[in-house]
Amino acid sequence: MTNEAFDVAVIGSGFGGAVVANRLALAGKRVLILERGPWRDSLPVRAMGISRRSPYPYGWRLFTHALHSLHGGRFSWRFNRKGMFELGVFSGLYTLAASGVGGGSTAYGGMLEPPRNADLWRDRHPRLVPADIEAYYEKILADMGGVRISREHPTPHSIWKSFPDTNDARCRPADVQPCFGTLIPTTPGQIGTTIQFGPQQLPRKYCAFDSDSFLGSPGGAKASVDFVYLAPVLDKGVTVRDMCEVSSIKPARGSQAPGYELEYKDLSRGGRKRIVVPRVVLAAGTLNTLRLLFAGARAGDGLAPMPALGKKFFGNGDLVGVWVNPQTPTPSYHSAPGLGELAVQGHENKPIGLGGLPGIDALPLPGFVKRWLGKMFYIYGMGIDSATATVSYVNGRLSSDYDYRREPVYAELRAAFGIVEQVSGRKIHALNKPLTPHMAGGARIGASAQEGVVDHRGEVYGNPGLYVADAAVFPAPPGGAPSLAIAAWAHHVAERMFDNP
Repeated sequence: MTNEAFDVAVIGSGFGGAVVANRLALAGKRVLILERGPWRDSLPVRAMGISRRSPYPYGWRLFTHALHSLHGGRFSWRFNRKGMFELGVFSGLYTLAASGVGGGSTAYGGMLEPPRNADLWRDRHPRLVPADIEAYYEKILADMGGVRISREHPTPHSIWKSFPDTNDARCRPADVQPCFGTLIPTTPGQIGTTIQFGPQQLPRKYCAFDSDSFLGSPGGAKASVDFVYLAPVLDKGVTVRDMCEVSSIKPARGSQAPGYELEYKDLSRGGRKRIVVPRVVLAAGTLNTLRLLFAGARAGDGLAPMPALGKKFFGNGDLVGVWVNPQTPTPSYHSAPGLGELAVQGHENKPIGLGGLPGIDALPLPGFVKRWLGKMFYIYGMGIDSATATVSYVNGRLSSDYDYRREPVYAELRAAFGIVEQVSGRKIHALNKPLTPHMAGGARIGASAQEGVVDHRGEVYGNPGLYVADAAVFPAPPGGAPSLAIAAWAHHVAERMFDNP
């Protein structure tokens, strides 16, 4: 048992954990972050003086550093503790989560958009004021450098180049494009050049359209929370312990109460450690947060019962596929990860867009395979599913009854993809069983312990001092990319954590 003094322990370092840690440190609190993954080897992280870094899965490292683990209802395999992605296999859904300091921000497409679901925060708790959360959207966009893309950006690919001057009202580039937290050049000479970012003047390179994808951003063109939110407070109130995987949370007993005892495994040096802290923030990503809550409630001396735990789980209506353009003048791997969004007739309320595959050409593949891959662009759609699924915990593993075949949103998105096919004259191949990196819910906000797991401040009912600051709290699908909503909720939690109930 360690006797180090921290005011708060944060489990996870993605959009939720990093924002909470930043806010609390700036308020004078001592914060410990426990992150099961490693620091990633990017230009800004090297400039921060982090000596122990792990590479992104480009080139040959795709086969060694891409997959962290594979989980299903009856199995769990870990391939590489420094791997980047955790793949979940459920009967009606595939899930994907990132592992590492910065969490999902190291592997997202850079999209930063407010929820399409205007009722996301409304009527969830009598003391929850939606405007209090929504007020943070603009701040986060500014922090992350979110820029709305336009046809004027000198990119090899864009939504306007893929759908040039179409007069077909059924499918055309959307009038309002999403914001991306990526340094997209405004002039050709900016490509690959270095700028200084933030109070510590960390170096970053503009997107050179050869990486900066879901496999990571080695030059730091894509804003991620490891250097945006953690760099300013690292060793100034925040201590990050990477490669430390929390296995249990339980109330501290005896002379060490009040607070929580965390047990974690040091994945680099080996051995298990315990630490007691007055407050804990769970921000480990939806599935890992749910796993820790379930395990904590099952322990004999564990957390107080949470009757709503695992209920109202959803997959955000995510559907991904491949749009094939045999006549593309430039391979898809010379592009930004996000090319822009389309307005599809009858589906205007759903984000539907295209992205490139930068970095794929670095794979050790024959030339003809790379040329074939260069004709492919990914297409995505997001919507609002029913949020009626459940997650359960059996024999130490999560299982879910989510079934895409019972969710009308997927048929709607396939119909929208069909319109894109017709207008473009290009084939789309979509996954049959959806894959989502945006799973959420299961520890939702509710007006009581029967309706939800957390209250209006993110505190877990019956477990004072335990908070949730990731997408597990979402009471409904956001209808689009969730990063901005997660970060805004984390601001809200940090702001009210030390208020009176």
